[in-house]
Parts: sequence; structure tokens; C-alpha cells
Amino acid sequence: MSDEAPQRPTPGHGPALMSTPGLLVLAVVAFVVELALFGGVGAIAHELVDGGLRGWVAGLAATGGVIVLWGLLLAPRAKRRLDTGPRLLVSAALCLGTAYGLVTTGHPWWGGFVGIAGVAVVVAQVALPAADGERA
Repeated sequence: MSDEAPQRPTPGHGPALMSTPGLLVLAVVAFVVELALFGGVGAIAHELVDGGLRGWVAGLAATGGVIVLWGLLLAPRAKRRLDTGPRLLVSAALCLGTAYGLVTTGHPWWGGFVGIAGVAVVVAQVALPAADGERA
């Protein structure tokens, strides 16, 4: 038997997802933010290498890299998922960094959405109770 404590689920995942309309909305917004983040990283990489074929390759590589990072460390079903505090810090940093990159490469609306909605999702995960009644 492992000495590791079982990880508590993040609010809004698994069977608890449908428990309230608020958690369902949070899950949908979080998913949309993730998609905007992944695409935003690709758009930033595309812009940084001045577009063209190299831009597409850079965009796909950057998007693939952030998806792998997300899947390994941040996703709800990740086998090596970070603990809540570090996971929320990494999520917020990715959102704010991507937002900054999008704004500086000429995509202010997209960057604003990723930054504001991403941080709102992180704050909601801190504020909402986890499945066992404790804070996330």
C-alpha cells in the first residue's frame, strides 16, 4: 500500500460536475479557456517566427508542447498531477503569460479573454469547496 495520501478531486470534476449549475458553468468556461490557451500559445509562436511554413511548424510544436505539459501535470486525470497549490500557480502563470504574449503580438481580445477568464477559473477553484467539503 502506498504512503501517498489520495488526491482530492478538483471541484467540478467527475460525478460532482453536474451537482450544481455553477460547477457545470465553471467546467465549461475552464474547458474553453484551455482551448484558447492552447491555440494562443500556437499563435504566439507563429507570430514570433514571422509566419509562413516556419510559423506553422513553430505554432504546432508550441501547442503540442503545452498540451503535453497540461496532460502530464495539470489535467484532472493526469497520473502525475501537481498538488492543488502548485497546479493553480502553474495554471495562472500559463494563462497570464499567454495573455501577455497574445496582447503583444496583436491579439488583445484573445489575450484579454485568456488572462481574465483563466485567472477567474483559478480563483473559483480556490474558493469552491472540493468534493469532500474542504477547500481545493
